[in-house]
Amino acid sequence: MSVASVRFENVTKAYGKVVAVRDISFAVEAGTLVTLLGPSGCGKTTTLRMIAGLELATGGRIFIEGQDVTHLPATARDVAMVFQSYALFPHMTVVENVGYGLSVTRRPKAEVRERAEAALATVGLAGYGERLPAELSGGQQQRVAVAR
Repeated sequence: MSVASVRFENVTKAYGKVVAVRDISFAVEAGTLVTLLGPSGCGKTTTLRMIAGLELATGGRIFIEGQDVTHLPATARDVAMVFQSYALFPHMTVVENVGYGLSVTRRPKAEVRERAEAALATVGLAGYGERLPAELSGGQQQRVAVAR
């Protein structure tokens, strides 16, 4: 296993009007252990996904071992990542994921929606119902799984 340095220069990642990571710059030297710590939704998982090439930056530059990898796909980077899996359906919206169990029991659509929205509000995700899981931070995805 090789060890590489990573450098972000003014990196931003936006999903439409939602900015997940705004203008961050940092460098991690080869062999250094780093922890990303912050509240849910602050961009930790998105930052890691950009290093791996699973998300492409919408601004700035990313370097691995001095090579600009900003526009390279994940397959062109020698990076591995371990995921936290919450078994969310990636093709369903957040509210559809939360209401899935009720919908397969053939509950009325209005009831499913109402109960799913209430569960999202309980976990602090009111207003996130129409997003896809990939548009959420890892912590937010975890809360969707809890709401479900």
